[in-house]
This record gives sequence, C-alpha cells and structure tokens, in this order.
Amino acid sequence: YMPEIESGNITVFPEYSGNLLQYFDPETEARTADDVYAALEEALPENLAVLDQAEASDQDSYTVTAEFAEENGLTSIGDLAGVSDALTLGGPPELAERPYGPDGLAETYGVEVTFSPTGDTTVESLVAGQVDVANVFTADPRIQTQDLVVLEDPEGLFLASNVVPVVSADVADEIAETIDAVSAALTADALVALNVQSTEDQMSPEDIAMQFLSENGLA
Repeated sequence: YMPEIESGNITVFPEYSGNLLQYFDPETEARTADDVYAALEEALPENLAVLDQAEASDQDSYTVTAEFAEENGLTSIGDLAGVSDALTLGGPPELAERPYGPDGLAETYGVEVTFSPTGDTTVESLVAGQVDVANVFTADPRIQTQDLVVLEDPEGLFLASNVVPVVSADVADEIAETIDAVSAALTADALVALNVQSTEDQMSPEDIAMQFLSENGLA
C-alpha cells in the first residue's frame, strides 16, 4: 500500500512509527519513541507528513505477570537486574538471535537470563510460571485479560512502533486537529482494551470505534 500512499491515492493511513521509519530509512539507529518520530519526520518524502503519534504501540516488549512485578518492584526492564533469583526468558525461537534478545538484554540493561523457546505458548508459559519474563507484543489483549505488566524500555532496546497517522502533506493542516485528538486518547491501555473488545467480546469494528469516540468525548 505504500506506493498508493506516496502517490496520493490514499491520503490518510494509520501506521506504526518504527515500521514506517525503517521503510524509508532501513539503516536508522533510532529506537526510542521520540527519536523514531523525529527521524521519521526527516525521512518522509516532501509530499507526506505524520500527525501526532499516540502513546499506544504494537511492538516487542518484555512483559511479566502483575504478581511478579509487585513482588520484585519492577516497572522497567532494568529493574530485572535487581531480581535475586535466576531469570528465564520466554519467546519465539528466533528471539535467541535477535539484537534485543538475551545478548541485547545483557548488553543494554545488564540483565542475565536463560532463554526458553516457548513459541506460540509464550503467554501461557508466563502465566503458568514456567518463564519469568516473556517477549509479548504490546497490543496483545492478554495483557489485560491475564493481568500482565509491560516493562518500560527507557534505553530503547526495542524499536518503538507507536501508532501514527501518515497523511498527504497537502491535507495535514486541515485534518490534524481532529485526528490528533483521537491519537491523544489512544493510550497503551486503551489499545489493549480495544483489542479485548474485538477478540473477547466479539464487538464489530464500527461499534468499538463509536464507543471509543463517545467515551473520550470525540463523537
């Protein structure tokens, strides 16, 4: 769809900041949300623009159960270094070789883990206590339904991928006020809740959208 966006046939499209940046600048070293957004503004062709990014994202994370977070005083990935017991990390098999995998975790945050390839059962393994930390996407509805906690990543171990509207530059000023208000309401928790309404409650996209807009005074 990117050629359609670049040609102007599509004038507004919801994307993820990190993925979009890597499309235009595959060699980027930006990782944190603000750095990725700033680099994206610079990397876009002149006929495209991005409006305000949302807090919400759908990206890799290191996630723990709420119980484990409370027991060990965890809010960010770096806090894992203070856990006295040996830690096991669960995730897809390829995580072992990814730059944000066990080696990146040790290099960036000084956190040593044993890796367990949990594949499609990563969340189930985390909830069952078979692993202590899991590689989970931040918009996964099970973050809410299974009472999980996404650990903050201040050092940018993962590429930030915040929800961001990419638009034709010639309509950006006209629509920014309306769409920026929606993005401001789209927090990380809100996106997870929307996904719960879709997957668990089986609500239609139209009903989910209208309820979200109504609850946030946008409709």
